[in-house]
Formats: sequence, C-alpha cells, structure tokens
Amino acid sequence: MEINEMNSKTLSIYFRYTTTTLCIKYIVTLLLTYKITKRLSIYILKLMVKRNIKIITNKLNGIYFCGETLEQAKDVTGMLAKNNISSVLDYAVEGEEDASFFDEAVNSTLRLIELASSTNHMPYVVVKPSSLGSITVYQAKIKNDHDFLIYQPAWEKVLSRYNQIFAYAKQMSVCVMIDAEQSWFQPIIDKIAIENMLKYNKEKAVITLTLQCYKKSSYEFIQLMNKLAIKHNIKIGIKLVRGAYLEEELQRNDSASNHFFTSKPATDDNYNAIIEFIAINIENFTPFFATHNKASISKILENTRLTNHHYWLGQLYGVGDHISLNAVKHGARVCKYLPYGPFEKSLPYLLRRIEENAVSITTFRHENKLIRKEIISRIVGKNHE
Repeated sequence: MEINEMNSKTLSIYFRYTTTTLCIKYIVTLLLTYKITKRLSIYILKLMVKRNIKIITNKLNGIYFCGETLEQAKDVTGMLAKNNISSVLDYAVEGEEDASFFDEAVNSTLRLIELASSTNHMPYVVVKPSSLGSITVYQAKIKNDHDFLIYQPAWEKVLSRYNQIFAYAKQMSVCVMIDAEQSWFQPIIDKIAIENMLKYNKEKAVITLTLQCYKKSSYEFIQLMNKLAIKHNIKIGIKLVRGAYLEEELQRNDSASNHFFTSKPATDDNYNAIIEFIAINIENFTPFFATHNKASISKILENTRLTNHHYWLGQLYGVGDHISLNAVKHGARVCKYLPYGPFEKSLPYLLRRIEENAVSITTFRHENKLIRKEIISRIVGKNHE
C-alpha cells in the first residue's frame, strides 16, 4: 500500500506555515537528508540553544513544537483535528531534579487529563517518568539494598504522583501513555506500569507502557505481556517505538551491544516482528504504533487482523506530515506527538529522536521533495495572480 503519494490532500497540511517558515523547514529537512549534514545540523542546533540565538530557534519552535503554553498547544490540536489527525500533548521539559518540578509535572498532567476528557481528538496523555521523580531514586529502588531507606520517603512521593495521575485518568476516562527511559531505570518503570495495568486495565487500556524495539529482549517482553493479559483478563496498552537512547546506552556500558540491536535494519526487523505478534494476539492489546517508517506503516495498514480493531499510528509533530495524512486517507487513526513547553528546555527531546534515527533520512528526503513542491506552487501561484 502506497503511503507517500504526492497530492493536494497531502500538501494541505502545509497551510499552517508561512512561506518564510516553509523555506526554513525546507532547509532543515534538506540538511537532515544526508548523514554528514545531519550530524553537523544537530550540533549547530544544540549550539544555538546553548547560546540562546533566538532568530532561528524561534522559527524552529513553530515548526516542531506546538507552543510554550497549554493554551498555545490547544490551538494546534484544533488545527490538526480539521485534518482528522488527533493529538498527544507532551510537556517535553527534561533533566530537572527538583521536587517542585515533579509536583508541577503532576499538576500539568492532571490539567491535560481534564482537557483530553473534554475533546474527542486527544486520545492519550503522556507521562514521562523522569518528570515524576529523580533518576537517582528510581535507581536506588532497583538496587533495593540497605541504603534504600534513605530514599524511601522520596520513593513514596514518586508512587503517590503516579497514583494521582492514574486514578484521575480512570475517573475521567482518559488513557495515559508512559514514556520509555534509559535501561538503567526502565525496569522499575515497567513494574509500576504493569502493577497499575492489573488495577486499571480491566475494561480498557487506561495505562499504556512503551516498548523499545532496539532492545533484544523486547520480543520476549511482548510475549510475557500477552500471557499477563490472558491470565488476568486485562487489556495491555502498548506503545511500540524503535528507541531513542542507543548512543547513550552504548557510551555508558561496553556490553550494551549484547542487549541492543545496534543496526537500524535489525531494529526494523524486530519492530515489524512485534507488529505481527500484536496483530495475531490483537484481542489482548490496544497498540499505539509510533513510527515514520514506510515499510512498518504499510505492514500495519495491510494487516487484515488489525483492520477492525482499535489501534493508533503516531508521528512527531512537524515531521512526516505526508505520512500522517496518507495514513488517515487509508482509514487509520493517526496521532501527532506534540511537544510543548519552554523551547530551550524542550529541544533536547526532538534532537535526541532525530539523532537516534527515530526519524529516518528517507523520511526527511521525501518530505523535502514535498515541501519544495509546495514552495514552487506558492511562487507560481503568486506570479499568476
């Protein structure tokens, strides 16, 4: 099934850009089309953020982020809804270690849940585990040795934050998606997710956990989740991603290559194998397939086992708009993942996903062609006015 058609429907998503902004997007996607310029571009963007060069970063904010406030983000969700695309809002600030930040993250999430409950185009609310507690505390819980007593009060607060969010989501009939983190504290996040699935996922998948397919253990994990669903008669909410921390994992641990697929083709094969497993056992899953990969999306759209079941496809905001619109055209439920928040604090979110090949060069190459076509169309149109 062809998902890269170039037609007026595909190009209509670009109406939100001014021609100047679209030209900047064209340059950015062109630079991200080649490996050498991709690395250089990411380095330059990081430098611009560090040096607070706003003339460029402000333009990028409008392309890849949906604003710094929830009110600004709401406007974008309405625009996407007109194209039959739903939204997953994500307060994308990372790296804070302050208790007041964690508590504010809870309040922000509760506000998102309330907003999502009042609309039919926000099917999920995102929870980032590192925004609910210190990584040090998560790691201490994993070790769980005699030193953990020092961290016990902080850990109880972490669990309380999760409980607040999950209970309110259940009350408001909103689904919560738990983001994945690095391997050194992901196991305890999975444990929290599974324990709460047993509590809240009896009727529908209120809680969705994220499975990173660059992990060699991911296929075994999805099999275990299937057994859990059967044993406890629950729905497993699962968000399937390739993974966005590979470089960090390899730098931290010399033996990481034993636990991770280090080549993109191997990760792609594993991702597609898990799609097939979920499709075969779809009665036990509510899947969210986060991917910009043409082959994976075609596999999902063509799988007859998935046709009459509730699943979602998701892509990053500002990336692969042609993919999203054509998936909608083929009858899929599609979400854009919308990061918002202070731009200079949120940009690492996007750069990491691009840097770690969550978005392939092929996607940027095709998108670049579409943007060029739209720019030419606008110029020619003006000349004929």
